[in-house]
Amino acid sequence: MRASSGPPSVGVLRSDLFAVSAMPEAFPARAMLPVHIEPAADEALVSWLVQVSWALRQSPLMFSRHGFNVDAVGDPEWWRRPSAGQLATIAERTGVEQARLRAMTFLGWSIARDDEDAQRFSSRRWTNPKLGRRKGRRIDVCGQCLAEDERPYLRRLWLLGWIGVCPRHRTRLIGECPGCRCPIRFKGLNAKAPVDLLACQRCGGGLARLQGQPANDRSVDLQSLLVAGKKTGVVLLPSVGDVEWATMMAVADMLLGMIWTGVATQHREQLFNRIARELDLGWEDRLSLSLGSNYGSLLMLDWLMADLPHRLPAAIGILKSVRFEGLLGRHDDIDDDMAARLRTILAAAIATPPVGRGVWHPWIESLPESASELRERAARERYKHRRQRLTAFAALKAGATVGEAAAIARVQPMSVYRWLDRGIEHGLEAALERPTGRPALTSAQSEALAQWIRGDRAHQNRRAIVAQAQARFGVELSLDVASNLLRKHRDRKPGSVRRRRRLWGPMKPRGPRAKPTHDLAPGS
Repeated sequence: MRASSGPPSVGVLRSDLFAVSAMPEAFPARAMLPVHIEPAADEALVSWLVQVSWALRQSPLMFSRHGFNVDAVGDPEWWRRPSAGQLATIAERTGVEQARLRAMTFLGWSIARDDEDAQRFSSRRWTNPKLGRRKGRRIDVCGQCLAEDERPYLRRLWLLGWIGVCPRHRTRLIGECPGCRCPIRFKGLNAKAPVDLLACQRCGGGLARLQGQPANDRSVDLQSLLVAGKKTGVVLLPSVGDVEWATMMAVADMLLGMIWTGVATQHREQLFNRIARELDLGWEDRLSLSLGSNYGSLLMLDWLMADLPHRLPAAIGILKSVRFEGLLGRHDDIDDDMAARLRTILAAAIATPPVGRGVWHPWIESLPESASELRERAARERYKHRRQRLTAFAALKAGATVGEAAAIARVQPMSVYRWLDRGIEHGLEAALERPTGRPALTSAQSEALAQWIRGDRAHQNRRAIVAQAQARFGVELSLDVASNLLRKHRDRKPGSVRRRRRLWGPMKPRGPRAKPTHDLAPGS
């Protein structure tokens, strides 16, 4: 028998043969999905599709490919404005009417200047513009809405990118996980694994919670105005009139860019404090407010656009920012027609500021207090130098000249000019104090910090004092100054009065010494 040079042959029995057929498709053509989830009235299409894929234990990417012949790798945001064919396919496979599916998208809404990007109004757009999306799109949600839902889902408005408040509960949206404080992100229709849409990607905790911080009414009103403009294409600004949506977004970009680009932190804090004061925000709200968020930007935009002719020059003066041409130069995607419309709307930024001795007029007019309020405040002041300054400013606010104001305050006109220059440079509170040549707290600010330290003496430290002074007054204290404040006020009991200690006793009266009355020793 001859040895075989190749591998041994394997015999196949007839009983081993069986019939085979091609693998069926994941979703046969014109077949309904095996599960059905009823979409909510204001749900986003992406939220509904991701939750259906989760119920089927499929990734959103494969679900879109096999279920609707849509590849989301190149365009994960296709759900915002799907084609008529895509809507027809989804309706055929899910049994949901096309009109209802269309209401879950942004079809028919205006779009301009990437206005649907994530965190569109936040400071990140200007301070860190190169943000990737490899970890998922950032989003702000209302924890109270999610807690009340029978089936939690993402609202369509939350995915606009610049939304900052919940119109239903009138609370601020949250952008961090309540458990681990990680930014909330969600993977869209290009995710390659099943996605639990409403769980934190870091800790896996749920995002629903029952409490939310109340939002300022002004921010709610402005957001409603912008949403209406997004739908219709026209925004009605209080001090301007009808503005096209594309122009509105360019105005917002120029105003927010003015605040966040090339501005010193101390000047920005001065503007924030003024906005908080004029919007009647308490110190607790001011400290808990993140002005770099969408919600904070809505407040700043509302304050500016409520009276653009007066507040825009005041903001430029406080921030030491460039005027219109400098702001326009930061945006290379604005054409000539758009620039002409912006010049009309932002005319206050084009006006040449006054020079010479008349430069103080805009600053005096920008003060929120009236002349009578300044006089009343002067009457309540404890220190003479503060009373003099407030009296002079009240006279100027009422229309007096610098010479007349100086005569009323009983000082020289040059003193009033020095006070005005300091107020223009550093604000009203700095103008009321004697200059020391270095950043320092005013008497009112020192008293406020002293009350804050005595309120919780056991848990205060000098770094907390530095952070508190920066957040409340925009003043950067050194650690040594904070230590002195801590040592001075932490050990004092509330209501106690510090007594001055004399460094020497009373002087002895001078005069001839009294002669001794005792007998002298013999021979002395």
